[in-house]
Amino acid sequence: MSVRDKTRWREWAERLRQEMMTGLIPQVTKSVDTITEEIGTDKSPSVLHSSRFWSSCQAAQGANDTLVKAGFEIDFKPNDESEVDEVTLRLNSTWKAIMQGVLDRRVK
Repeated sequence: MSVRDKTRWREWAERLRQEMMTGLIPQVTKSVDTITEEIGTDKSPSVLHSSRFWSSCQAAQGANDTLVKAGFEIDFKPNDESEVDEVTLRLNSTWKAIMQGVLDRRVK
């Protein structure tokens, strides 16, 4: 992953996390095509639809650690052709605890 592309992924992940925290939304499901469009990534569609790519993101392996470092847990299910069409991004326990603190303060 190029430095430029890694920056795009990092900035997108940070924006998404901010939107989720502002909206008090603990998880979102997005199509791979939507993610590709929103990020403007240089990665090929075949790579982005591969379960291998999302498995490495999920495991925070190598250059694909951006989403986990941004505070996300990643879930996906390959289709019948072993391609990934949708990805669920869920706030990790740290960000969920922060969100819960906000919710608790609103109730009081």
